Amino acid sequence: MKKIMEPRRVRMDDRGDMGIGTLIIFIALILVSAVAAGVLVQTAYTLQQQAEATGDQAIKEVSTGLKVLALYGMTDGNMTYITDLYMKVALSAGSPVINLYDLVIEISTGIADSSLSYTDSATPGTGYFNVTSIRDTYPYNIWTAADVGITQGDIALIHVNLTAQGMDLRTQQDVNALLIPKHGIPTFVMLTTPSVYSNIYELLD
Repeated sequence: MKKIMEPRRVRMDDRGDMGIGTLIIFIALILVSAVAAGVLVQTAYTLQQQAEATGDQAIKEVSTGLKVLALYGMTDGNMTYITDLYMKVALSAGSPVINLYDLVIEISTGIADSSLSYTDSATPGTGYFNVTSIRDTYPYNIWTAADVGITQGDIALIHVNLTAQGMDLRTQQDVNALLIPKHGIPTFVMLTTPSVYSNIYELLD
């Protein structure tokens, strides 16, 4: 006699529990993916901002600078040596505004060296230089004690009192000067004074 097999019973409650567990895991994976995506987007944005800032800084460093248009020396009454040095300067092509308050000038004669900072005094002393505006084009600059900006088209005259630095220049003497802005490329100037001083103001370059 054949044994009659009982029908297999399906427990619907067990399968329901498994479905809910899978759904919870799926939702958790979606949430984790969303958080990870948010972190990646935020990281990418931060890196983009840093890259743009670095690029802007690099462009600023490369493009910022001064050019020396002319050099003059003022001699003493006997035309024996040069007591004052004047540098007519302007911005290099493409350079943004430069605040000459932050400019540092290094001068060397091979005998003496001096590092100079800006002063608004009419008579710069030891360790200082002053600046006079020769041409101020639009946008016009309003100079203050700590804001001595020059823009494209402007011309400024830098005055160094060599006597105050102990650096009076004899004839046929080599002089090196380095103009160092806060940002950008330093400007190097090299000259040799004339063999004879015949004027109160000598054109040096």
